[in-house]
Amino acid sequence: MRKTIFTALLTGAAALTIGTGIAAADSAPNVVGLEEHAATAKLSAQAAPYSITNRSGNISGACTVTQQRDRGYRTETEATYDYTRNDWVRTETKVWRGVGLTVVCR
Repeated sequence: MRKTIFTALLTGAAALTIGTGIAAADSAPNVVGLEEHAATAKLSAQAAPYSITNRSGNISGACTVTQQRDRGYRTETEATYDYTRNDWVRTETKVWRGVGLTVVCR
């Protein structure tokens, strides 16, 4: 009974884990000094993940990227049950979080 509950809990935990992602190369083009729409288009064309981490000024004005920084990596874990060993096998994958942009609008 206790083993069944433990197995059910681990199965539920495995279902909640995030699937493995592909670790991207941590190289993104430098977009500092570009207007926001040009910078995001350039990053999208290179398939580099990005997010606006800080925005200031009047949004209706011209927005320029003033800073770019690497956001580092996160670890995604996937657990699968190996019936031959009667054990859980964990796979950890590092996924690059992309770059964070600081945008100033004037």
